[in-house]
Amino acid sequence: MSATTRAGTGLHPALRAFPGAVLELAPDGVVLESNGCLERSLERAVAGIRLDDLLDGASRAKLAEMLRRRPAPGEPPVAWELILEGRDTLSAHTFYPVWSDDDPGGDRLWLVESPRDPRFGAVHEELAAVNSEQASTQRQLSKEKARLGRALDELERELGENAQLSRTLQQQNEEMEAQNEELLAMTEELHAGQDQLLGLNHQLERRSRELQLALSARNRFYAAMSHELRTPINAVMGYNDLLLASVYGSLNEQQELAIERSQRAAQHLRELVNDVLDISRLEAGRAELQPETVDLGALVDEVFASLRPMAQAMGVAMRLSSTGAVTVESDRKQVRQLLENLVSNAIRFGAGAPVFVRVQAARGGGAQVEVVDGGPGIAPEDQGRIFDEFVQLARDENGDSTGVDGTGLGLPIARRVARLLGGQLDLSSTVGVGSTFRFTLPDRVAGAAGA
Repeated sequence: MSATTRAGTGLHPALRAFPGAVLELAPDGVVLESNGCLERSLERAVAGIRLDDLLDGASRAKLAEMLRRRPAPGEPPVAWELILEGRDTLSAHTFYPVWSDDDPGGDRLWLVESPRDPRFGAVHEELAAVNSEQASTQRQLSKEKARLGRALDELERELGENAQLSRTLQQQNEEMEAQNEELLAMTEELHAGQDQLLGLNHQLERRSRELQLALSARNRFYAAMSHELRTPINAVMGYNDLLLASVYGSLNEQQELAIERSQRAAQHLRELVNDVLDISRLEAGRAELQPETVDLGALVDEVFASLRPMAQAMGVAMRLSSTGAVTVESDRKQVRQLLENLVSNAIRFGAGAPVFVRVQAARGGGAQVEVVDGGPGIAPEDQGRIFDEFVQLARDENGDSTGVDGTGLGLPIARRVARLLGGQLDLSSTVGVGSTFRFTLPDRVAGAAGA
């Protein structure tokens, strides 16, 4: 077939008035002219488009065959049934192909719809309804297919996320299992440590009981020996006094000097026995407190009076500094012992320098007492152990006494008494300058009225 233009030749008025559809086609199947019947039937324009676009698959094959096969002269025309798609329907149309005889190229083709038999009208209408329903169903299926496609895409995405989540959870589970294993190992170690600690606690309890028994036995021994030693010591001191008083006759100078040395040794021995008895009583918890109002300034004067012979013998002056009357509710006897121990130590170890006692009210209540000496001071490494029992720093390098008497129990007893009274005893000292022993007492000792 030769080439043709896209313009139609114009339909004859009789063809335009024909009751059926009439289409003029180009060799490639493009609709050039139409009498309008098909547009009304399909509810869409057909001119200028390929007829293939309006047909289903089988009808396209028929149209191609129709365009390719031109009947021989005298051959009766053959009807072709084509299924065309309208806006919302599918409809069947029967066409007879008519080829142009006056067209120079002879490639003009008209499709003329065969008039329908009225008897088949109902069939055609039913077929049209079925075709329409099929078209609607097909469109619905297309929509459902698209929806299912989107759902599948979403499902694939969720499956991917679930897979990632599953991998994450698996990794977390593996980490948790590793942590659980570590925790189990730590628990086993803890149990082993607890068993070991329990064993050590049992050993500690056993040793504590043994220590308590030993301390109790030691305290009983101290108490018994102290009481047993006091009697002969008092007898020795008594006979020494009688000898010095010339009750048994007069003594020469050497005899009197020997008796005085014996008396000083007996006095030192009695102090040692008294200190041992005091510290054993404190350790055993047998010290009973009898609270009363104590004027600390007046009590210091009493201590000065009792220690004045010792201070005068060693050439030591004692001075009291007080900010008015300072009183506490405490045990007078225990406070006096505390002061006597500190002041007597200051006299003994103060190298003849004056001893100062300062009494003042403490911040927040209670009282603070300081005993200051101008002695050689105490080295920092010795300040901790000076409160240990039987420790005396006033010894030469051979362990012999340097001439200062003492039992080594005064400071340990003083610290225990301070704690017994609810206070605290501390030390500050500078080598070559002197030492300050400072103790505090509460307003009321435990057991005092109103405490």
